[in-house]
Amino acid sequence: MGQTQSLTQDELEEAFEMFSRVSVELDATYRGLQARVADLTAELGSARTARLRELDEKERLANRLSSLVSALPGGVLIVDRQQCIRDANPEALQVLGAPLIGEPWEDVLRRSSGRASLKSNQLQLANGRRYSVVSRVLDDLGDQVLLITDVTEVHQLQAQLGRKQRLAALGEMAARLAHQVRTPLSAATLYMAQLSAGEVAPEQRQRIALKVSQRLDHMGKLLDSMLAFVRGGSRSRRVIYLKDVLADFSSTVLPQLAERGATIDVPVIDDTLRILGDRDELVGALCNLAMNALEAAGDGLAIELWVGALSDDWLQIRVRDNGPGISEEIHERIFDPFFTTRASGTGLGLAVVAMTVSDHGGEITAHNRPEGGAEFLINLPLAAQESPAEPAAVTARQAGGMLAHE
Repeated sequence: MGQTQSLTQDELEEAFEMFSRVSVELDATYRGLQARVADLTAELGSARTARLRELDEKERLANRLSSLVSALPGGVLIVDRQQCIRDANPEALQVLGAPLIGEPWEDVLRRSSGRASLKSNQLQLANGRRYSVVSRVLDDLGDQVLLITDVTEVHQLQAQLGRKQRLAALGEMAARLAHQVRTPLSAATLYMAQLSAGEVAPEQRQRIALKVSQRLDHMGKLLDSMLAFVRGGSRSRRVIYLKDVLADFSSTVLPQLAERGATIDVPVIDDTLRILGDRDELVGALCNLAMNALEAAGDGLAIELWVGALSDDWLQIRVRDNGPGISEEIHERIFDPFFTTRASGTGLGLAVVAMTVSDHGGEITAHNRPEGGAEFLINLPLAAQESPAEPAAVTARQAGGMLAHE
C-alpha cells in the first residue's frame, strides 16, 4: 500500500494564496451583485412610482374629461359602427330623452323628432327647438362621437335679422318710390294748374289733359315696377327707343323747369338708338338728374343733353348743366343712398339714378366741366338691330343738333 506524498511548504503557501485571492474576488463579485440589486430595486421603485403617478394622472384626466363631458352645455353621444349608442352625457339624455344607451340612433331620432335621418345636420325636436349635430370619427373601430348643440336662439336671431333686413329694404324701396313719383306728380300738378288758370282753348285743354294723363300713367307704371320687385319676379325688359324716353322726359320736367326759369336742350335722334330695359325707369332716372341740377343751381339753370352711339354695342347719354358743379369733398359719395348735403334732401336722387343704370347693365360717372357745371355720363348697352344692314357708324346714329323745348 502506497503512502501519500506530503506537500511542501511552498506549495501550501501557493494554495493558500490562491484561495485567498478567489475569496477576495468572490467577495467583490458579491458586493457588486448587491450594489446592482440595490440599483435595480431603486430603479424598479422609481419606475413603479412613476407608473403609479402616470396612472393617477390618467385617472385624474379621465375624471376631469368625464366631468367636462357631463358639464358640457351640448349633448355628446358615442355611436358604434352598427349605429347603436354606446355612451351619452347627461345633456344628451335631457335633450333626447331616455333610453339612450344601447338604442339604435335611428330609433332615437324617430322618437325625438319624427324623422329617421337628419336634414342638413339639423335636428328639430317636437317641442320646436333646433339643434346642430356634428359627427367625427372616434377611432379605427368605426365609432363616432356626435356633438349636439342647441342653435334655437341663433335661428331666432337670424329670423329677426331677416325681418329687419326686409323692413329696411322695404323702407328704402318706399323712399325710392316716393322720390321717383315726386317728379311726375309735380308735373301733373302744374299741368292741372294751367287748366284752372283763366280761359283755356279747347285744343290747349285737350293737350294739357293728355299730358296729365301721361304723367299719371307714368306714376302707375312706377308703382307696378316696384310691386313686381317686391314680389321677387323678373323685371320687365323690352326694346325701348331712346327718342321715346327723351320725349317722356321732356314732357315731365319742362313744366317744373319753366316755372323756375330754367331751360333744357334735348337732341333729336332716330330709331337706331334702342336698348333693352324699362322706359319709365329710365325717364325717372333722367328726371332725377334734372331735378338734382335744379336744386343745386336754382333759377337760370341750363341743362343740355347729348345722346349717341359710342360703338356697335354701347350708347352714351350726357347730361350737362351750368350749375356750381360737384364739390371734391363729396364727389366719391354722390351716388351713395341717403347721402345728401341739403337739409331737406333725401339723398336718393342720384342713388336711384345709379341703381337704375346698373339694373340696365350700364354704368354712370360724374365730373366737373372745365367751363363750369357738372356732367353725368351714362353708358348703356345697345339692343340688337332688327336689320344687320343698318349703318354701324357712330356719326350715323348719334344726335344731330340740339332743340330748345318750350
